Amino acid sequence: MVELMVVAIPLVIVLVLLTVACTVITKQQHVRFIETFGRYSGTRAAGLSFKLPYPIQIATPNFSLKIQEVGQDVSVKSSDNAFVIVPIRVQYAATEARANDAYYRLEDPERQLTSYIVNQVRSTAAGMEFAELFSSKDRFEEDVASTLSEQLSGYGYSIENVLVDDPQPSDELRKAFDKVLASRRLREAAQNEGEAVKIKAILEAEASKDAMILKAEGYAGFREIIAKGNAAALQDFVGETGVPATAVLDFFAHTNSMEALRDAASAGGKTVLVTGENPTAAHGLFADESAAKPRPDVATHEA
Repeated sequence: MVELMVVAIPLVIVLVLLTVACTVITKQQHVRFIETFGRYSGTRAAGLSFKLPYPIQIATPNFSLKIQEVGQDVSVKSSDNAFVIVPIRVQYAATEARANDAYYRLEDPERQLTSYIVNQVRSTAAGMEFAELFSSKDRFEEDVASTLSEQLSGYGYSIENVLVDDPQPSDELRKAFDKVLASRRLREAAQNEGEAVKIKAILEAEASKDAMILKAEGYAGFREIIAKGNAAALQDFVGETGVPATAVLDFFAHTNSMEALRDAASAGGKTVLVTGENPTAAHGLFADESAAKPRPDVATHEA
């Protein structure tokens, strides 16, 4: 019995080890590849499968078929020499039918995929102007998706989606745009200020014009009233006294002059210079009247 156990125990251990060496467990949404003496010989899908024991066959680690994402901020130069950063994200996955190509033919899929992305984005941007970069995200997505699908389909990868975010200007370009926007705002402010000054001046001129018209109308009405009053006074004076109108006018003028001198003298500290005064004008009214009347003390003799 002891001898039987001594023989059975090693056999059980060998069978367990052999079973473990021949068992292949593959995770969901993954595959594993079987290599026979280092050469690819089969693919194992998710679940339990078997292979020949080591060293005849080995199973590679689980290889994911899930959708993965690689992102890159690509610095590009537009056709009008503007430098912009284009953030782009590419979602890709290995196809189950050609998963062995995806595993064996690309050493570093993510790095190589990034190289394709950078090359295609720069190629697309080179034919665009700066303004087009912000309005042509769809074109970036289409070009990158088309190129990557064509290039990577032979390696067992499919492009699921391409996402392009808003391009970001470089720091130098952003500073330049800030200066342009600032100068534009200053110009608009200056134009608005000038327009306001213009409108204010026009309104002031129109108001001054209306005021002057009203003032002129007032002066005209005032002078008309004065003229009518003077004419009536002159007519009454001439009618009552019989003195010639010219003499009456001289008398009025002299009276105005005297009143002006009186007002000037009452102000004090003023010097009044009167020129062109006719000393006889003040007496014209009475000179003409006295000349017409004979003196009582003078006899009249006829020759």
